[in-house]
Amino acid sequence: MKSAEHSWTPRSWRSRPAAQQPDYDPAELDIVLSDVREQGPLVLREECAALREKCAAAAAGAAFIVQAGDCAESLANDPVAESDAAVKLFAELDDAVRGETVRIARIAGQFAKPRSQPFESRVGLMLPAYRGDAVNGLPFDSAARRHDPARLAAAYRHSAATIGKLRRIESPVFTSHEALILPYEEALVVQDSEGGWWSGSGHMLWIGDRTREIDGAHVEFASGIENVIGVKCGPSLGAEQLLRLAETLDPKRTAGKLLLIGRFGANRIESCLPPLLRAASREGLATGWMIDPMHGNTRNFGGRKRRRIADMVEEVRAFFNICRSEGVEPAGIHLEVAPGQVAECIDFDGHDPMANFPCDPRLNSDQTVDLVKLADACRRQMVHA
Repeated sequence: MKSAEHSWTPRSWRSRPAAQQPDYDPAELDIVLSDVREQGPLVLREECAALREKCAAAAAGAAFIVQAGDCAESLANDPVAESDAAVKLFAELDDAVRGETVRIARIAGQFAKPRSQPFESRVGLMLPAYRGDAVNGLPFDSAARRHDPARLAAAYRHSAATIGKLRRIESPVFTSHEALILPYEEALVVQDSEGGWWSGSGHMLWIGDRTREIDGAHVEFASGIENVIGVKCGPSLGAEQLLRLAETLDPKRTAGKLLLIGRFGANRIESCLPPLLRAASREGLATGWMIDPMHGNTRNFGGRKRRRIADMVEEVRAFFNICRSEGVEPAGIHLEVAPGQVAECIDFDGHDPMANFPCDPRLNSDQTVDLVKLADACRRQMVHA
């Protein structure tokens, strides 16, 4: 919990170590962010509050969250077409779930990715790693790989067009992204009439497994906003650290505020998840538990990333079985999905060696529907057990 002397502001994160930040030119960055700040928030406080209520229902077992979308959005894509594709996908996923679905898309802000290595080498040339279109470009040349703050302005415009299209449909699709580039996030925070701070960059933000240090800048930033906050929980997260994160991010234990998203891997979930569930239950935390069956099942073969469908299926089944054993309501599932019928995630004896993906292998829409159907079937088995 914050001390009485700690007064949060949108700039508080600047006093903490900030991992995974781009190396932008400070003067250029200030110009871009001044323009972004002047244009104002992308999402409304009322929309963010509505999502928090829906997430509270999911944590109580009255709804199911489906969070899905691209690994990393591309500025080259048409935002209207992306919005239409997201609406179509969620319509299919609605049919895969019995009962209310909470639709959260990885869209309108997912333009940056953390990287395990800051540089990439090819045939003797070393350049900055690709960190998403809000930071640099995918082509392997020095001009493209430069960290360019003008890309943040382009990402903002793209997100605004996407959200504008999503608002014109009947059933709401909420937006989400990893809150990675903190100067951009800071520029879009707004204060309501009661003094509460809300992120205007997306309805839901999450903190990644690489940036959830309890004393780090990302946790500090997220601790002050009222939006739904997700935390990716990998094998290195212990029960004590989980409780400290929950106390920092949700000290008032507000229903629907905190979503814990497991990403352990099929071979580690049985040992990693139960102690976390028990600690959260023992302390009476107001959290919703979700499963990301993709990131913990990423393997490297021959220099390329691979994700097996069989591993994802195994982790989804294990998640629901463990939740049932521990008496915990499963709140949802988190998936990375590509537009079109790609072949990026298949079992090793049938993978497509020509599959081309800029960051991580993604599911196609049919695979996504199948995994969501599996999750819903496992959830209903819990109800009838």
